[in-house]
Amino acid sequence: AGFVFFDKSKRNVSFLKAKTIMDKLDPKIKRVAVTVSPGRELINRIEDAGFDILQIHGELDETCIRDCNIPLWRALNVEDTKDLCQKLKFFESNEPAAYKKTTGILIDAAGYGSGKTFKWDNMREMPSLNKRAMILAGGLSSVNVSEGIRIFKPDIVDVSSSVEDEHGKSYKKIMEFVASANGTGIS
Repeated sequence: AGFVFFDKSKRNVSFLKAKTIMDKLDPKIKRVAVTVSPGRELINRIEDAGFDILQIHGELDETCIRDCNIPLWRALNVEDTKDLCQKLKFFESNEPAAYKKTTGILIDAAGYGSGKTFKWDNMREMPSLNKRAMILAGGLSSVNVSEGIRIFKPDIVDVSSSVEDEHGKSYKKIMEFVASANGTGIS
């Protein structure tokens, strides 16, 4: 379950609201704090609140990451698979502390939160993530999630905007998404 801590997002939640929701979740469900360029203070609050995973979009502060005590998911915003390969190489070479602590790579479209996919059509072979989980994100919906799973074989799929209506998350849309994802063997 993802909780967005980014003031500019319409999905931004307070720590109080996140705690209320987290208290109702099955303990087996991982709690993911979704951030953009977090500083030490935000990371401390996330750790103190009991989150299981820190998902980072945007810039990394290597000093903050070195001191982080929970697993990281690094979001890479890509245009296509060539861009993905380049960003994976850059991440491994230029952000060593984060790379070492990263347990998952979230592959998202170029504009995070856009509700659009990156270009899937030129996918030949998924580059190695060196035993890190692959989280497929960016524009997934009940219409395309099974195709995304077939192409990328992700460990996890991430969804947000396509399961929303004018009041927030839609139970019906979530169930349609889950049914489509489960039709491919993900449970």
